[in-house]
Amino acid sequence: MWEKRYATVSPQRNDGNRRLYSAEDIERLALLKAATEMGHNIGSVAHLADAQLSALMAEEKASGMPFQAASGGTREPAGLVEKAYASVLAMDGGGLEAVLDEGSVVLGQVRLLNEVIVPLVERIGDAWRNGGLKVVHEHIASAAIRTFLGQVARPISVHPGAPVLLATTPAGQLHELGAVMVAAAATSHGWRVVYAGASLPAEEIVSAALAHRVAAVALSIVHPEDDSLLAAELRRMRRLLPRTIPVVVGGRASEAYAAALEEIGACRADTLMGLEKILGGIRRQRLGQGA
Repeated sequence: MWEKRYATVSPQRNDGNRRLYSAEDIERLALLKAATEMGHNIGSVAHLADAQLSALMAEEKASGMPFQAASGGTREPAGLVEKAYASVLAMDGGGLEAVLDEGSVVLGQVRLLNEVIVPLVERIGDAWRNGGLKVVHEHIASAAIRTFLGQVARPISVHPGAPVLLATTPAGQLHELGAVMVAAAATSHGWRVVYAGASLPAEEIVSAALAHRVAAVALSIVHPEDDSLLAAELRRMRRLLPRTIPVVVGGRASEAYAAALEEIGACRADTLMGLEKILGGIRRQRLGQGA
């Protein structure tokens, strides 16, 4: 992630496109890791030369005042959620991205998604529905999280034979963050993801799935929970989609459409970990079939 977002190092590549890190690359990464452990945000130190990083840490060690103590940094998911939500309340998209960057360093991508971004998105959604947040709060937060996850979900190198997943929301489902999180989670587990945005009609979902020869379609259903047209839309999609392509559905409102989802044979994923388990099963099945 540091290499991708901040160009911290530029490793060589072998014939198989795997990274080859030099001793200098490793030394620089170790310096940056030490700086972040002192509480520095990676974005604020990634541009520093190795000598500057060494001098910065030596100065702070000598002063006995670590940066983290002065900045109020936190390494706990709950604390990161609180900091992120404070940025949402302040309509500070840049501050929100900075908190997510901090979390990516402290927790890693998988824990960040499950323990920070998921509860943050749920809290924003609850507050928006209850009137605690205005539409502008949700839009600013959505833009910042979408930008961050878009970076996370953009792989540097994916095996050309990796299975393809189409991630989207069905027609009438305008909240796309769930689909973006699905894309990020699937990418981190070796899938090639086609992200098709929000509110896609059944015919367009099927068209995209066929064009990209996907191994599965993932739908996020978040809000509303009482769309009288959605069940018919799901049935139409399943009717047009080849039976060999499974459909995976998640999101807070998916339970409200449980009958329709059962009717079309969709796999329900209540959590990102559940999604990863389902996608792992699909991948193993394809390998067993020689796909």
